[in-house]
Amino acid sequence: MLLMAALLSLFSLSASAQQYSLTTYDRKSGLESQAINVLLQDRRGFVWAGTEMGLYRFDGGSFERMGAAQGFARGEYVTAMVQNPRIGQLWVATQSGLRVGDGLHFRKVEPAGQPLVVDVGRQMVALDDGRLLLVKNDRLMVLSGGGQGWQLRPMFDEAQLAAVPQLRRITVIHATPGRLWIGCDGSLCSVDDAGKVTVHGEAEGVPRDSWTGLLLDSHGSLWLRGVHHLRELPAGATRFLPRDLPAADMGVVSDNEILVEDARGRVLTPTNRGLARWEGTAWTLMDSANGLPDIEITALLFDSHGTLWLGTYGRGISRWNGYGLVEGWGRGQGFESVPNWSILRFDAQHIWFANELGGSVLSDGQTRLQPWPIRFDPAPRQILSLARANDGAIWAGLYDRRVLRYDPASQRTTLAAELPAFVKFLHFDRQGRLWIATVNGIYRIDHVDAPAVRIPATQTTDQQCSDITETADGTLWFACNAGLLRFAGGQWTRMDTGSTSIASGFSAVAVGTDGSLWLGANEPGLFHAAVSGSRLSLTRIVDTWLDNTLVYFVRRDHRGWIWVGGSGGVDVYDGARWTHLSQADGLLWDETSQNGFFEDRDGSIWIATAIGASHILQPQAMLAYQPGKVLITSVMQGSAPVKPGDSIRLGGRHAALTVHYALLGKSSGGQPRYRYRLQDSEWIETGANVINLAGLPSGDYRLEIEAIDDDHRTVSPPAQFDFGVPPPWWLSWWVGLLAVSLLALLMALSWRWRSRRLRRHNRRLEAMVADRTVELTEEKRELERARAELYHQATHDSLTGMHNRRAILDQLAALLEPGQRPLPGLAVGLIDADHFKRINDTLGHQAGDAALLAIARHLQLHVRGDDRLGRYGGEEILLLLPGIDRPHAEQRMRDIQTAVSAVPHHWNGHAFAVTLSIGMVWIGADATSVEDLIRRADAALYQAKSGGRDRVVVEAAGAD
Repeated sequence: MLLMAALLSLFSLSASAQQYSLTTYDRKSGLESQAINVLLQDRRGFVWAGTEMGLYRFDGGSFERMGAAQGFARGEYVTAMVQNPRIGQLWVATQSGLRVGDGLHFRKVEPAGQPLVVDVGRQMVALDDGRLLLVKNDRLMVLSGGGQGWQLRPMFDEAQLAAVPQLRRITVIHATPGRLWIGCDGSLCSVDDAGKVTVHGEAEGVPRDSWTGLLLDSHGSLWLRGVHHLRELPAGATRFLPRDLPAADMGVVSDNEILVEDARGRVLTPTNRGLARWEGTAWTLMDSANGLPDIEITALLFDSHGTLWLGTYGRGISRWNGYGLVEGWGRGQGFESVPNWSILRFDAQHIWFANELGGSVLSDGQTRLQPWPIRFDPAPRQILSLARANDGAIWAGLYDRRVLRYDPASQRTTLAAELPAFVKFLHFDRQGRLWIATVNGIYRIDHVDAPAVRIPATQTTDQQCSDITETADGTLWFACNAGLLRFAGGQWTRMDTGSTSIASGFSAVAVGTDGSLWLGANEPGLFHAAVSGSRLSLTRIVDTWLDNTLVYFVRRDHRGWIWVGGSGGVDVYDGARWTHLSQADGLLWDETSQNGFFEDRDGSIWIATAIGASHILQPQAMLAYQPGKVLITSVMQGSAPVKPGDSIRLGGRHAALTVHYALLGKSSGGQPRYRYRLQDSEWIETGANVINLAGLPSGDYRLEIEAIDDDHRTVSPPAQFDFGVPPPWWLSWWVGLLAVSLLALLMALSWRWRSRRLRRHNRRLEAMVADRTVELTEEKRELERARAELYHQATHDSLTGMHNRRAILDQLAALLEPGQRPLPGLAVGLIDADHFKRINDTLGHQAGDAALLAIARHLQLHVRGDDRLGRYGGEEILLLLPGIDRPHAEQRMRDIQTAVSAVPHHWNGHAFAVTLSIGMVWIGADATSVEDLIRRADAALYQAKSGGRDRVVVEAAGAD
């Protein structure tokens, strides 16, 4: 049975796991030493890191090294830490001596006046009675005392050492209720409450090893870790069971082998290449392929919020974001291609992912994806949307305008339709009809063998539609560039938004539980709308995150929560509060995909991103609000501490009041923000963990500090510190009496000198007026320069220097005003860089930005004095040529396209070319609108793209 258990433990190892998101803390985060020996969280909530160059305390965003003010010398090598939660004493072992403190201040522990140096890498045990068990010179020692002096004595006397010689070499100690466990010279020893020592060896399943890790888990099992072996003693058992890792993952000698337990009762321990987690029957192995640091893990800590901290040997500290709540799936888990565009559950056992080069399938319970079964020629690429029909068939909409159907019964893939424009979204309605949103309007397939029929543009639109949703009564909503469309009772309605017009149109739509609509537009922001007949009462959601988010998807889950995915993460509204989720919370990546939301049958959420997919296993736990708490850690004036209520002087040569504080309880990564004020003054925001106060007038003060939680849109309760500033000496009573006497004398003398002083005063006033006149003149010039700079920032794109979208559209609108258009006419060109996405995907977004900047600069070389050039969006550029006839406009557009497309580009040793496609519209004196011109230019640009790119397509004369 033991052999079978050992084989099961060895051969049922999971060879891979998911991809995880970690936040790394290194020198930039305050860790001057990145070799971590030990991690600990005290009962206040502080996370501590013991390093080779000192003790560090986490303040909520970075690590602060403990120095002389806290009782430590510079550069102390920390070897071990322990705290008894009931007593609160925090013990810190360094190579220069043992310290004890309350987490804010520490003092030296010096029995008989000598520093107490604990053996390196040996754990300590803090007992409930205040005593400390430690290892010194391989012997187990007991430290007691404190207020009346420290006493250090051996745990075992010479008679006990002679009876059990293994006790002469201690490698690890661990206390459990009623028993003390000790790694003793290759064996395991235990001591009961009566002091009886028992040696456990091969007969109890404990082989000889250097035992350096012990843990009693929540199930009552005792875990034993050595250099070569791992053992478990289940609750109530008398024999240890083998739980060994493969030899390749053990064997590196470490003085501090770690065993920790997560919230689900799973035991974790470092391996030679990462981490191992016991799943009840087998180990799951995780390493750098899953996102872990590619270096030895030397310390582990689960804090009170379930967050896992990993200390490394030379790479600082990593915080595992969303441990147990989120799993990531990337190339390391079998994705042949990213980004992912759409997710769909195929059946009870399989979930499908559609991505850039095809698709992948994940079987429930597996840790690696497999290629999907869709096979067709030419091979499907860039699958933007998946939909499942009532008969179980999977339909896929492609960028190359095809719609494919996969029949699971025959395992055959057929071409269902080939449209004139690429597909944005597929949706099966309650009647089994397939609705297809494309960049050129809406299509429908009524049944399997039916052709795709275009819905007439006169009823709907010939512009891009990006999203479709359906209400319980069968009403269909379509988010389009032309606005929001409704199909109900066989009738089409373009919804009226009244005075709140969204010129760019809508890109995403979801229906709330109350029948209201949530809308994403083709510009940053989220909108909420109440429906009344054919009208929408549209309201923009005012929110720091959403105001700066370009919405990719809006979806409602079965709980009624609204999920909004964008370029900076995911925002979730649970009906009462918004919560922002990002990599700092465990998502694999912040950039989401347009159709990248899927709620699985168990209520978990899948989010498709640019580098894989994130699976939110427990949405409720992810959104659980854990308010942070600000704690003032020290208040100093110079080198002197200040206590609450102290009266201090801040004027003259007196040092400023320096306040240090920390944030406790924030479970996600990221740098916290704070705000502070004195009494009822205005709040001042800061990202620092220190405040300096100086120059305060006399009076009583209360300093208040709050933490701003942007993710949950809340602030913490204030931390408060009261202090007073006494009046200066010259406001004392005796100074007042002396001043009255001197005043009488001065009044007598002043009359004599009054005339002379008045003349001098007048001359000074005249000089001051002249100086002030000069200052006001200079201030006026500075104000004019600042206004000009602000105007330039408001009207120009920060990357290319061209006019931004709003400015170029305003200029186009001005040229369309009656009497403002120079004759003979106006040409409008919409320019787009061909295959620009490939540059971002292959060389990175910085290469894409550099290429776009180069294109903008060369375009500016070819424009006339009256021509206008602006960045319309992404890599699209709008060119206006006023006062030009049609033939010359066509020739100029082609000259510009040829010249700029021939420009070579270089990035990090890579040479590449970027060609341009241009759609041009020319108008004479006839009236039109900005929206109509943009639509026509966009249609011409689409023809240029679909016609092979690298060309200019001019709207045919007379076309509309």
